[in-house]
Amino acid sequence: MKLATRDLSVSIAGRDVCRKLDLMIEAGSRWAILGVNGVGKTTLLSTLAGLRPPRDGDILLDGAPIHAMAARERGRRLGLMVQEDRDDPEATVREVALLGRLPHLAWWQAESGHDEALARYAIEAVGLGGLEQRRAATLSGGERRRLALAALLAQEVPLLLLDEPTSHLDMHQQIALLDLLVGWSGRTLVMTLHEVNLAARYCTHVLLLFGDGQCCAGPVAEMLSAEVLSRLYRHPVSAVDTARGIHYFPG
Repeated sequence: MKLATRDLSVSIAGRDVCRKLDLMIEAGSRWAILGVNGVGKTTLLSTLAGLRPPRDGDILLDGAPIHAMAARERGRRLGLMVQEDRDDPEATVREVALLGRLPHLAWWQAESGHDEALARYAIEAVGLGGLEQRRAATLSGGERRRLALAALLAQEVPLLLLDEPTSHLDMHQQIALLDLLVGWSGRTLVMTLHEVNLAARYCTHVLLLFGDGQCCAGPVAEMLSAEVLSRLYRHPVSAVDTARGIHYFPG
């Protein structure tokens, strides 16, 4: 599943997020969107998902304009993990995971045994096995983050857009979640991240938003450097060569 932008300009509250952005996100690639708080990462991700119109330009999903697609059709092609969960407070873990199957069901169609099996698999995959009947509202923040991922796993789509997927997770769970995503063969990932070193470790490409409409994109090895990150985060950044590659730290 390829996602492309052509002359894309996005703004919010009169401020440019990006201007004339041309991207080609190839199938199977993994992209991180990086930038300071408030720069518009979430706004851009929502626009890429087809949930808000751009100021100008086009977004193409396998060559077709995404904003011309019905919501159900988009839901069979891409999944979106938002920052804040908005599930029914009475919904169980099982019911939330099954929400991922909705785009594949006809109106008023009940879930099949196949749908149930996919939800169970997804719940187990994110480490929430045994909690299927627990109310999702009683889970910790980190557990709810993993449940949101379970719903995406159950959705079975080739393109995932994830808004801060590692928020509320401890170090171990951050690595486990990203290992799971990267190990999910063939999926295309686009995610906003705050942790530069996770982007460097798990992503093939980065999109950098500088806050004034300027942006640049390319392979991780070509884009990330102490100099560029110091400009991006408006704070000195140091690079240290480690056994796992270059790591970046506040200077």
